[in-house]
Amino acid sequence: MLRDLQQAIADSLIADNHAAAQLIRGGKLSAERRLDVYRHNVLANLRGALRDIFPVVNRIVGDAFFLHAADQFIRTTPSRSGDLNRFGGEWPAFLGAYPHAADLPYLADVARLEWAWHECFHAADAAPLDLARLATVDPGDHGMLLFRLHPAVRLLESAFPILRIWQVNQPDFTGDPHIDWEQAGDALLVRRDGNGGAGAGVEVVIQSLNAGAWCFLHELLARHALEPAASAALEADAEFDLQGFLLESVQSGVMTDFSRMQT
Repeated sequence: MLRDLQQAIADSLIADNHAAAQLIRGGKLSAERRLDVYRHNVLANLRGALRDIFPVVNRIVGDAFFLHAADQFIRTTPSRSGDLNRFGGEWPAFLGAYPHAADLPYLADVARLEWAWHECFHAADAAPLDLARLATVDPGDHGMLLFRLHPAVRLLESAFPILRIWQVNQPDFTGDPHIDWEQAGDALLVRRDGNGGAGAGVEVVIQSLNAGAWCFLHELLARHALEPAASAALEADAEFDLQGFLLESVQSGVMTDFSRMQT
């Protein structure tokens, strides 16, 4: 009964109608007016959450476009969590199919980058990789190791220069805003730099990767062992420096744990 009541009110808020007014007691304000006030607050909070998470998209398209698109998104993809930080994961896909953004084919990928940044900022922390334990592994078993990446690690590819687009649309950017639309797309690692908890003295870093490094991390995320991951990386880039990239990934906290693949 309570669930049905909550669902009816939620549906009425999103559908922008007064169907649920009969379930609300009136007073100094009518039931319809109370529903309108609640709807205004809910939509304002959701719009605000989207603008906070996707400021670059907002800057590219402008406030009017962004708010119109946000209203459409909120009504077709309502929040399913009481935590506003979890709202917006479907926004990039929405923009990719949004007809009014058809002239901005890169916009969805910029939104994907902003969502990856947001997820990394709020992701759980993890202890550094235990190098002493790694040193005890028999060298013959190295190829069967499964490395676990930090919870605040995301990978994404784009056919567009989305890192450059993101950079020139930062509020503190003062350089040349020119974007070379002819340049190759991006393969990016988004990670959190720092040893504190989420948001506590840490910084989200966006790093361009060459083909080998991107392929290697992608294979590890897919839970492939070190040997096939390294083989795939070398196939993508014959000059991929496995040892150097492993060291860099451990030092930067990208890798946090490992286990041995069961045969």
